[in-house]
Amino acid sequence: MGSLQGKNIVVTGASRGLGEAMALGFAREGAALVLAARTVDDLERVAKECTAVGASDVRTVPTDITDEAQVEHLIETAHRIDVFVANAATSYGMLTDKRYRELHTYDLDIVDQLFRINVIGTWLCMKYALPVMPPGSSFIAIGSETGRALYPGAGIYALTKTTLDGMVTLASREMAPASVRVNMLSPGGMVDTQLFGPDGMPEWLKEQHPPLPAEVIVPAANWLASDLSTPVTGVQVSGKAFNADAGLAASLIEAAQAHASGH
Repeated sequence: MGSLQGKNIVVTGASRGLGEAMALGFAREGAALVLAARTVDDLERVAKECTAVGASDVRTVPTDITDEAQVEHLIETAHRIDVFVANAATSYGMLTDKRYRELHTYDLDIVDQLFRINVIGTWLCMKYALPVMPPGSSFIAIGSETGRALYPGAGIYALTKTTLDGMVTLASREMAPASVRVNMLSPGGMVDTQLFGPDGMPEWLKEQHPPLPAEVIVPAANWLASDLSTPVTGVQVSGKAFNADAGLAASLIEAAQAHASGH
């Protein structure tokens, strides 16, 4: 019996990168999966891989998270949602070849698309998923340390992730009475995925931030999806830190329990 046996898990942006890695991680623990992304062929490929490694059931729902009707359809198709992973996102590399260095150099259409996909898309997932998720369920948004470090050049992408931090904090407090937990999970460093476009992370960025493998996020994702993390909500978890610190899970649970008891 895997740790996620009996769990129904929705993963957006599941056709590659972090989404694919997490879907496979959930599958190995016996979860039933609903995989969503815009690219049908890649979704079907990931679905077959998830079935092969142990998923109890896998369905694919082609979804553009910026389209409200499509997000609503995804939630309706999923039926019961024990875990929702809002992973779908983009960086400017998928939108243009231009390199933006400071906030004042951005073009409005790029800013609009980044916020529409990364922020509004995640908000639409919250809008339709959170009200129907049962007590004890887990909503996981995928964040980035970039949104907290805010180093020069981090740009509008970083601001979208900063906004997601606030959304997770607010949603976790709003959903506490319903016993639905909402947390933020990040890899703990940059990952060379198609978030940056079909050619992956630019070489100049690799030199500044040597990338981590997408699988770095899996152990923490499995933990947040499981009943082991039931007391934990409103926190930001780094996959890299989770892997390196064997006591991190216990400390997060202890802090959550202390907060709940008013200590």
